[in-house]
Amino acid sequence: MDLFGNVKLVEISLLITPEQKAWLEMMVRKGKIAVPPGGTLPEGSVISIFLRTMLWNSEEQRQTIDRAPKDVIEQLRGQTGLVSIAAQVSEDQKAWLDHMAANSHVSPASGDSVISMFGRILLQDAMDQQKALESADPWADDDEM
Repeated sequence: MDLFGNVKLVEISLLITPEQKAWLEMMVRKGKIAVPPGGTLPEGSVISIFLRTMLWNSEEQRQTIDRAPKDVIEQLRGQTGLVSIAAQVSEDQKAWLDHMAANSHVSPASGDSVISMFGRILLQDAMDQQKALESADPWADDDEM
């Protein structure tokens, strides 16, 4: 981070499910993934901010892909039809992801990566939490926007 609080970002590519991509786009469209105060951002930037927040949280909680149950890992390895998204993360987050992947005992399916698998775990958790919040609030109006 420099003197003015700017964090150097690097672009990474993640393979996610079409459902996760649609969910991210819907969350941005409905304003449930907030744009920082003072303006608007392109959809990709908002998604990157959301992913950086999830990564920061997972790093703080010392989550790694190796902590995922074996059945979850096997489910991830069997996923097909994955789509690629580009996201910008901090250099520190990229280094942490690379370190986690290098030290992981998980072997991804051909064409996949440990980092993408971990990203899908984080996104699925976020989707599950959002669904639980919506089902717990009988007054929630999804059509408000």
